[in-house]
Amino acid sequence: MNRIFHTALQCKVILLALFMGLSASPGVFGNVTSEMHKTIEERILSLGSSVELQYSSEVKRRINQYVIRQRKMSEVLIGRSKIYFPTFEQILKEKGLPTDLKYLSVVESGLRPAATSRSGAAGLWQFMRPTGKMMGLKISRTVDERRDVEKSTRAAAEYLLKLYGQFDDWTLAIAAYNCGPGNMRKAIRKSGGKKSFWEVMKYLPKETREYIPKFIAVTYVMNYYYEHDIMPATPNQNLINTSTAKVYESLNLRTLSKELDIKLSTMRTLNPSFIRNYIPNSEDGKYNLVLPTPEMRIVAGKYNVLAALPKLEEKKMNEEAIVNIARPSIEIKNIPQAQYLTKDGGGQPSKVKSMYVHTVALGRKRNKNYDYKPDAYKMDNRKYTIASIVDIVKSAMKSL
Repeated sequence: MNRIFHTALQCKVILLALFMGLSASPGVFGNVTSEMHKTIEERILSLGSSVELQYSSEVKRRINQYVIRQRKMSEVLIGRSKIYFPTFEQILKEKGLPTDLKYLSVVESGLRPAATSRSGAAGLWQFMRPTGKMMGLKISRTVDERRDVEKSTRAAAEYLLKLYGQFDDWTLAIAAYNCGPGNMRKAIRKSGGKKSFWEVMKYLPKETREYIPKFIAVTYVMNYYYEHDIMPATPNQNLINTSTAKVYESLNLRTLSKELDIKLSTMRTLNPSFIRNYIPNSEDGKYNLVLPTPEMRIVAGKYNVLAALPKLEEKKMNEEAIVNIARPSIEIKNIPQAQYLTKDGGGQPSKVKSMYVHTVALGRKRNKNYDYKPDAYKMDNRKYTIASIVDIVKSAMKSL
């Protein structure tokens, strides 16, 4: 009898644990409502994208992954985008490519320059060794330019442009980036010459069939993360405010990290292409060193490098110009919509008519540079009387 009771108790514990585990895992039962699915679909179809957009079951699954099951990962990815997207956008614009191709790097590497796959692909854009060399990237025992942010991005842009030239469609070009142009041509032949990814996809490898849906999901999350209360992780400021220098003499990153009091891990993140922690010397300055701007000023004054640094004088002059801008004085009579009721024959207002002026939402547009969720996303419903506005203005004038 005790054995039966013990077995029943164990079953109850197992069932309770299973129920609690399922309850604690958002998205297990697909808790995105049908109404939310409809909203997400409308947002996706309204996106300006280079790919042929669809809200397929695989796209739904990937969005569910990013906004529910792996929110922390999404916060990190959006934070990293602030480091790398400005460089991506600049290069893509220079090459005349759609700027939303930047999301391809999120799919490929999770925006990690040092990422290496089991198949040997490396860098932000996950170039295989033969493809990287074909696109002019140097790969040796000391330097792997597949990990260089700027050089690998230029190579990826040129490669994508070549693929587009072959298939005349960005969706097919992006898919071919994953599976190779040979596999894409084979799939098109098997489909009877179809030119839509969604018609060709069943003839492609499984990884590539999931590739475009993942790209669409990433595009959605990067543009609408704030709608799901995802707060981007703040990246290390040493990785954002940086400057680049051409290096002509050999430099040891480990020595520089001690000299500049910068963590070696930060030095490696900024300069991931130098596998053995040193930059070889070169007469033409073909290798770049990236450092936080203040530290780069120190290096530029001590070593044989050619650094692109912002001019301190210009910054100071701009700051002084902003400070010295003439500001018009504010008079109470100039406040819009102020209405005064005066006594007969009197010149001074005896009573102020009570008026409510709704403050307008700040209307700050979502920052295209991947800022965080807008503070004034909702309408400010507070009400102000003219009297309270007068007090605010008087207080502001006292502080001038």
